Amino acid sequence: MTKEQISAFCVDRLAGLLRVPKDGVDTAAKFSRLGLDSAMTVYLLMDLEEKLDLELSPEAFYDHPTVDALSAYLAGKHAALS
Repeated sequence: MTKEQISAFCVDRLAGLLRVPKDGVDTAAKFSRLGLDSAMTVYLLMDLEEKLDLELSPEAFYDHPTVDALSAYLAGKHAALS
């Protein structure tokens, strides 16, 4: 998947978890600023693992704290496995 596809997937999932419209998810804002708590992070992590067929650690969210940064990281990781 591309960075853009992963970003769109994240925005879709975050909008659902946070109960906000998709256009309310700022991809450059830190996850904590968006209101993502630890339980929501786990749900998003599990969705991403399933969608990308990757094993991820919660640290990925701290090392890449925005949708933009996380998407770029995951796109690289996913491409390396393909």
